[in-house]
Amino acid sequence: MTLENPGYTAPQRAARVDLPSVVADEIRKRIVVGKLVPGDKLPTERELCDAHKVSRVVVREAISRLRHEGLVASHQGKGVFVASPESGRFLEISEQSLARPDSYRQLFELRLVLESGTAALAAEHRDADDLKAMEQFLKDMRSTKDYQSFVTADIGFHRAIAAATKNPFLGLFTSFVDMRLKESISLALESLDLSPTVKISVAEHSSIFACIRSQNPARASAAMRVHLTNASRRFGL
Repeated sequence: MTLENPGYTAPQRAARVDLPSVVADEIRKRIVVGKLVPGDKLPTERELCDAHKVSRVVVREAISRLRHEGLVASHQGKGVFVASPESGRFLEISEQSLARPDSYRQLFELRLVLESGTAALAAEHRDADDLKAMEQFLKDMRSTKDYQSFVTADIGFHRAIAAATKNPFLGLFTSFVDMRLKESISLALESLDLSPTVKISVAEHSSIFACIRSQNPARASAAMRVHLTNASRRFGL
Protein backbone atom coordinates (compact mmCIF):
# COMPACT_ATOMS: atom_id res chain seq x y z
CA MET A 1 0.00 0.00 0.00
CA THR A 2 1.32 3.46 -0.88
CA LEU A 3 0.18 6.99 -0.23
CA GLU A 4 0.99 8.15 -3.75
CA ASN A 5 -2.51 9.30 -4.60
CA PRO A 6 -4.44 12.57 -4.89
CA GLY A 7 -6.24 11.90 -1.61
CA TYR A 8 -3.24 13.18 0.38
CA THR A 9 -3.95 16.73 1.52
CA ALA A 10 -2.19 18.87 4.07
CA PRO A 11 -3.94 20.82 6.82
CA GLN A 12 -4.10 24.61 6.83
CA ARG A 13 -1.39 26.15 8.97
CA ALA A 14 -0.95 29.42 10.80
CA ALA A 15 1.77 31.87 9.90
CA ARG A 16 5.25 31.76 11.45
CA VAL A 17 5.28 28.19 12.68
CA ASP A 18 7.92 25.49 12.76
CA LEU A 19 7.26 24.09 9.28
CA PRO A 20 9.17 20.80 9.73
CA SER A 21 7.05 20.15 12.84
CA VAL A 22 3.84 20.79 10.90
CA VAL A 23 4.80 18.24 8.24
CA ALA A 24 6.16 15.71 10.76
CA ASP A 25 3.06 16.05 12.97
CA GLU A 26 0.69 15.35 10.08
CA ILE A 27 2.60 12.24 8.99
CA ARG A 28 2.95 11.10 12.62
CA LYS A 29 -0.79 11.50 13.17
CA ARG A 30 -1.54 9.35 10.12
CA ILE A 31 0.73 6.64 11.51
CA VAL A 32 -0.83 6.80 14.98
CA VAL A 33 -4.44 6.49 13.78
CA GLY A 34 -3.58 3.77 11.29
CA LYS A 35 -4.05 5.70 8.04
CA LEU A 36 -0.44 4.76 7.38
CA VAL A 37 0.57 1.27 8.47
CA PRO A 38 3.95 -0.45 8.71
CA GLY A 39 5.30 -1.07 5.24
CA ASP A 40 3.45 1.81 3.58
CA LYS A 41 5.54 4.04 1.38
CA LEU A 42 5.43 7.76 2.06
CA PRO A 43 4.83 10.20 -0.80
CA THR A 44 7.93 11.42 -2.58
CA GLU A 45 9.68 14.60 -1.47
CA ARG A 46 8.13 16.45 -4.38
CA GLU A 47 4.63 15.25 -3.48
CA LEU A 48 5.07 16.24 0.16
CA CYS A 49 6.38 19.64 -0.90
CA ASP A 50 3.36 20.20 -3.11
CA ALA A 51 0.87 18.94 -0.50
CA HIS A 52 2.24 21.11 2.31
CA LYS A 53 3.47 24.00 0.14
CA VAL A 54 6.94 23.86 1.67
CA SER A 55 10.49 23.45 0.42
CA ARG A 56 12.48 20.26 0.11
CA VAL A 57 14.62 21.38 3.05
CA VAL A 58 11.52 21.45 5.27
CA VAL A 59 10.38 18.02 4.10
CA ARG A 60 13.82 16.50 4.62
CA GLU A 61 13.99 17.88 8.16
CA ALA A 62 10.51 16.50 8.94
CA ILE A 63 11.44 13.06 7.65
CA SER A 64 14.69 13.20 9.60
CA ARG A 65 12.75 13.80 12.82
CA LEU A 66 10.43 10.90 12.13
CA ARG A 67 13.38 8.68 11.28
CA HIS A 68 15.05 9.63 14.57
CA GLU A 69 11.87 8.59 16.41
CA GLY A 70 11.98 5.24 14.64
CA LEU A 71 8.63 5.81 12.90
CA VAL A 72 9.98 5.72 9.34
CA ALA A 73 12.94 4.13 7.62
CA SER A 74 14.67 5.08 4.38
CA HIS A 75 15.59 2.44 1.81
CA GLN A 76 18.08 3.65 -0.74
CA GLY A 77 16.63 3.81 -4.22
CA LYS A 78 13.15 2.86 -2.99
CA GLY A 79 11.96 5.68 -0.74
CA VAL A 80 10.81 6.18 2.83
CA PHE A 81 8.59 3.58 4.49
CA VAL A 82 6.55 3.46 7.70
CA ALA A 83 7.97 1.45 10.58
CA SER A 84 5.87 0.09 13.44
CA PRO A 85 4.78 2.82 15.90
CA GLU A 86 5.46 0.46 18.79
CA SER A 87 9.08 0.07 17.69
CA GLY A 88 9.85 3.77 18.08
CA ARG A 89 12.90 4.63 20.12
CA PHE A 90 11.05 6.92 22.51
CA LEU A 91 10.20 3.94 24.73
CA GLU A 92 10.97 0.26 25.02
CA ILE A 93 9.03 -2.44 26.83
CA SER A 94 10.71 -5.74 26.11
CA GLU A 95 9.11 -9.18 25.92
CA GLN A 96 11.19 -10.15 28.94
CA SER A 97 9.68 -7.34 31.03
CA LEU A 98 6.22 -8.73 30.26
CA ALA A 99 7.08 -12.34 31.08
CA ARG A 100 5.07 -12.35 34.31
CA PRO A 101 1.23 -12.34 34.12
CA ASP A 102 1.18 -9.51 36.66
CA SER A 103 3.09 -7.33 34.19
CA TYR A 104 0.07 -7.08 31.93
CA ARG A 105 -2.06 -5.90 34.84
CA GLN A 106 0.52 -3.20 35.57
CA LEU A 107 0.61 -2.18 31.92
CA PHE A 108 -3.19 -1.98 31.94
CA GLU A 109 -2.98 0.29 34.99
CA LEU A 110 -0.62 2.52 33.03
CA ARG A 111 -3.13 2.57 30.20
CA LEU A 112 -5.91 3.61 32.61
CA VAL A 113 -3.89 6.52 33.98
CA LEU A 114 -2.75 7.62 30.54
CA GLU A 115 -6.00 7.28 28.60
CA SER A 116 -8.31 8.84 31.17
CA GLY A 117 -6.29 12.04 30.78
CA THR A 118 -6.15 11.58 27.03
CA ALA A 119 -9.95 11.39 26.85
CA ALA A 120 -10.23 14.66 28.77
CA LEU A 121 -7.88 16.44 26.38
CA ALA A 122 -9.68 14.95 23.39
CA ALA A 123 -12.93 16.44 24.66
CA GLU A 124 -11.30 19.86 24.68
CA HIS A 125 -9.56 19.72 21.31
CA ARG A 126 -11.51 17.32 19.07
CA ASP A 127 -12.71 18.50 15.67
CA ALA A 128 -15.20 17.16 13.13
CA ASP A 129 -12.66 14.83 11.52
CA ASP A 130 -11.77 13.32 14.90
CA LEU A 131 -15.43 12.63 15.67
CA LYS A 132 -15.91 11.08 12.25
CA ALA A 133 -12.97 8.74 12.84
CA MET A 134 -14.30 7.68 16.24
CA GLU A 135 -17.76 7.06 14.81
CA GLN A 136 -16.33 4.83 12.11
CA PHE A 137 -14.46 2.70 14.63
CA LEU A 138 -17.63 2.41 16.73
CA LYS A 139 -19.45 1.25 13.62
CA ASP A 140 -16.71 -1.30 12.97
CA MET A 141 -17.01 -2.60 16.53
CA ARG A 142 -20.77 -3.01 16.23
CA SER A 143 -20.50 -4.98 12.99
CA THR A 144 -17.58 -7.19 14.02
CA LYS A 145 -17.83 -10.93 13.41
CA ASP A 146 -14.70 -12.09 15.23
CA TYR A 147 -12.43 -11.09 18.08
CA GLN A 148 -9.50 -10.06 15.88
CA SER A 149 -11.48 -7.44 13.97
CA PHE A 150 -13.08 -6.26 17.20
CA VAL A 151 -9.70 -5.68 18.86
CA THR A 152 -8.46 -3.85 15.76
CA ALA A 153 -11.49 -1.53 15.83
CA ASP A 154 -11.17 -1.10 19.60
CA ILE A 155 -7.53 -0.03 19.37
CA GLY A 156 -8.37 2.19 16.42
CA PHE A 157 -10.99 3.99 18.52
CA HIS A 158 -8.47 4.66 21.28
CA ARG A 159 -5.91 5.86 18.73
CA ALA A 160 -8.48 8.26 17.29
CA ILE A 161 -9.07 9.68 20.77
CA ALA A 162 -5.33 10.17 21.23
CA ALA A 163 -5.09 11.90 17.86
CA ALA A 164 -7.92 14.23 18.89
CA THR A 165 -5.77 15.65 21.70
CA LYS A 166 -3.58 17.29 19.02
CA ASN A 167 -0.60 16.14 21.09
CA PRO A 168 1.56 13.85 18.95
CA PHE A 169 3.47 12.51 21.93
CA LEU A 170 0.29 11.33 23.61
CA GLY A 171 -0.71 9.71 20.33
CA LEU A 172 2.55 7.81 20.05
CA PHE A 173 2.58 6.73 23.68
CA THR A 174 -1.04 5.55 23.60
CA SER A 175 -0.43 3.66 20.36
CA PHE A 176 2.64 2.00 21.83
CA VAL A 177 0.90 0.79 25.01
CA ASP A 178 -2.20 -0.39 23.14
CA MET A 179 -0.15 -2.38 20.64
CA ARG A 180 1.81 -4.04 23.45
CA LEU A 181 -1.50 -5.16 24.97
CA LYS A 182 -3.15 -6.19 21.70
CA GLU A 183 -2.10 -9.84 21.74
CA SER A 184 -2.99 -10.38 25.39
CA ILE A 185 -6.39 -8.73 24.91
CA SER A 186 -7.12 -10.94 21.90
CA LEU A 187 -6.24 -14.06 23.86
CA ALA A 188 -8.32 -12.98 26.86
CA LEU A 189 -11.35 -12.26 24.68
CA GLU A 190 -11.32 -15.77 23.23
CA SER A 191 -12.51 -17.10 26.59
CA LEU A 192 -15.56 -14.81 26.55
CA ASP A 193 -18.81 -14.95 24.58
CA LEU A 194 -18.40 -12.63 21.59
CA SER A 195 -21.87 -11.11 21.28
CA PRO A 196 -22.48 -9.96 24.89
CA THR A 197 -18.85 -8.84 25.25
CA VAL A 198 -19.11 -6.71 22.12
CA LYS A 199 -22.45 -5.26 23.24
CA ILE A 200 -21.09 -4.21 26.64
CA SER A 201 -17.86 -2.82 25.24
CA VAL A 202 -19.62 -0.86 22.48
CA ALA A 203 -21.90 0.70 25.11
CA GLU A 204 -18.87 1.80 27.12
CA HIS A 205 -17.10 3.20 24.07
CA SER A 206 -20.28 4.99 23.01
CA SER A 207 -20.42 6.67 26.41
CA ILE A 208 -16.84 7.88 26.02
CA PHE A 209 -17.62 9.16 22.54
CA ALA A 210 -20.73 11.04 23.72
CA CYS A 211 -18.71 12.85 26.39
CA ILE A 212 -15.96 13.78 23.93
CA ARG A 213 -18.51 14.95 21.36
CA SER A 214 -20.23 17.16 23.97
CA GLN A 215 -16.80 18.54 24.97
CA ASN A 216 -17.06 17.51 28.62
CA PRO A 217 -13.50 16.66 29.76
CA ALA A 218 -14.42 15.49 33.27
CA ARG A 219 -17.11 13.10 32.06
CA ALA A 220 -14.93 11.86 29.21
CA SER A 221 -12.17 11.02 31.66
CA ALA A 222 -14.61 9.30 34.04
CA ALA A 223 -16.18 7.29 31.19
CA MET A 224 -12.75 6.13 30.06
CA ARG A 225 -11.85 5.04 33.60
CA VAL A 226 -15.09 3.09 33.88
CA HIS A 227 -14.48 1.36 30.56
CA LEU A 228 -10.86 0.40 31.25
CA THR A 229 -11.65 -0.73 34.81
CA ASN A 230 -14.48 -2.92 33.55
CA ALA A 231 -12.35 -4.23 30.68
CA SER A 232 -9.56 -5.22 33.06
CA ARG A 233 -12.06 -7.21 35.11
CA ARG A 234 -13.43 -8.91 32.00
CA PHE A 235 -9.89 -9.89 31.04
CA GLY A 236 -9.15 -11.23 34.52
CA LEU A 237 -6.51 -8.61 35.26
